[in-house]
Amino acid sequence: MRTKRGARLAISALAGTAGLLAILDLQLLQGDIDISPLAPSRGRYELEPLHAPTPVTALDKKSVEQLAETVGRPLFHPSRRPVQRTEAAASSERTAEPPSKLRLIGIVRIAHQPPRALIRFAGEPMGKWLAEGAEHKGWRLSKVNARSVMVQSGQRAHELTLPALHSAPAAPVAGAAPQAGEAKRK
Repeated sequence: MRTKRGARLAISALAGTAGLLAILDLQLLQGDIDISPLAPSRGRYELEPLHAPTPVTALDKKSVEQLAETVGRPLFHPSRRPVQRTEAAASSERTAEPPSKLRLIGIVRIAHQPPRALIRFAGEPMGKWLAEGAEHKGWRLSKVNARSVMVQSGQRAHELTLPALHSAPAAPVAGAAPQAGEAKRK
C-alpha cells in the first residue's frame, strides 16, 4: 500500500510540474519579445584596439617582398621544382672529408634494386648505407664493384676497398696435431 501511495504522490508531483511549465510557456508566447539588436555599452567591456604583435621568429621580421619566391612557388604544386644553385655544389666540394677518413664496411646487391655500400665516415660510430648515385657529406657513390666502390667529390675520385676477409695462414707449429685435410709428414 505504501508503494501505491508513493507512486501516486510522484505522479501528482510530475503532473504539477508539467502544469507550471505549460503556464510559463503560455506567458512567454503571449508576451512581446524584443529581438532588436542592442548597442554595446561603453564601459569596462570595451575592447582595446589591437596592436601588431612583436616579431617572434625570423620569418616575422621579413617583408612580403622577401617572401615573393615562396608565394610564387607554392609548396604542394605538381610543377614545383627545386632551385638549382651553383653555390651549394661548390660548398659541398669544399666540405667533403678527405678520402682517408672514409672506410668501406660492406656491399649488398639485391635483385631489382641498385647496389648499396655501407660507408663509415670519420667521427661516426655507425656507417651509412648509400645506393649507387647517392651523396653524403660531399661524396657521391659513383660505382659499386664486387669488392670495392668509387666515390667522387667534384673532380676528385677515390676507390674504397673492403678489408681482407682472412689473414695469411699461420705456419704450423712443430709437434702440433695436423689439421683436417693435412697429411702427416715423415
